[in-house]
Amino acid sequence: MPEAMEASDATSAKGMTMGVRVLVADDSATVRLMLRRLLEADPDISVVGMAANGREAVQMVALLKPDLVTMDVEMPVMDGITAIEQIMAFTPVPVLVISSVVSKLHTANVARALGAGAVDVISKPGAASEEEFNAAAATIRNRVKQLSRVQVITHLRARLVRQAGKNWPPACSASVKLVAIACSTGGPQALQIILAALPADLPAGIVVVQHIAEGFTDGLVEWLDRNCDLKVKKGVNGDAIKPGEAIIAPDSIHMTVTRERRIALVDDQAPGPHKPSADVLLESAARAYGPGALGLILTGMGSDGARGMRAIYESGGHTLAQDEQTSVIFGMAKEAIRLNAVEEVVPLPEIGFAIRSYFPGSSASQGKAAAPRP
Repeated sequence: MPEAMEASDATSAKGMTMGVRVLVADDSATVRLMLRRLLEADPDISVVGMAANGREAVQMVALLKPDLVTMDVEMPVMDGITAIEQIMAFTPVPVLVISSVVSKLHTANVARALGAGAVDVISKPGAASEEEFNAAAATIRNRVKQLSRVQVITHLRARLVRQAGKNWPPACSASVKLVAIACSTGGPQALQIILAALPADLPAGIVVVQHIAEGFTDGLVEWLDRNCDLKVKKGVNGDAIKPGEAIIAPDSIHMTVTRERRIALVDDQAPGPHKPSADVLLESAARAYGPGALGLILTGMGSDGARGMRAIYESGGHTLAQDEQTSVIFGMAKEAIRLNAVEEVVPLPEIGFAIRSYFPGSSASQGKAAAPRP
């Protein structure tokens, strides 16, 4: 078995090397070799094995115990989504999806992989100039080193199903008209769990900034829409914000909300590296909705959204944050808590119910939500 030899050779050559130990899974031998060379250009990264399909990846994770796995989605024998589910259930390790934007269906499968437990997605370096390739390679190496330190959760989906029955008391009698959500690394899975817990007749609109690699937003939207009772769509300039609809910010432009309860896409510069920016969205929610805004900050790296949460809090709105134990990365929520911008810190399985509690007397506050869907 040549792939087993690849893993054995890599292990013997790199077994004593300190640093981040990576398993590469991709059905293309060319891509596997490219990723190995790209990653090992950093002396702090060693590739300890290379798998040609999902089944080999699952077996090698158990054998080699890498710090991180890079995973393609569409592979023979066992696809990347199934492999991620198996890895997260039995030998949890951070998984970074490295994929090309091939089609809407493909990007929807990438979203499914994130929902299965992968911590992030990044684009494969494509045909580009040497300068562009080197920049993309550096981005991949940096992301691998960052994510290798993430503490992932075993059997996360099973845990959520067991805990999803908590009855929340009514949070308040004030009328919430908008739920504004900020999330980054680990966010797609958290979003699916939360949105699936909300009814189609939720008497408030939802707006979301999710940091994700450019080109994958359409697939994320399609996957969320298919797996939730709420309508999920991508933000379009001028669209009305309607109850029971979740609007996801598009790539490479800021999304805001107006006092006329509409979406406004703006190409302005804003502090920070993110476009779309969660701060920009949440600050606009504070201005437009005031006490009628509910801010929610989820798992993610960095501090984007913390300032916006503070703006909602100071405008008389309500604020929730995902807790550390259920976050893939407790960065964004931690920063919002540090700014004293969070009223309540909530475990992921209970966030949907916490949101429902802001609508006492409506059907949204009644009954149990559906269990998270695969």
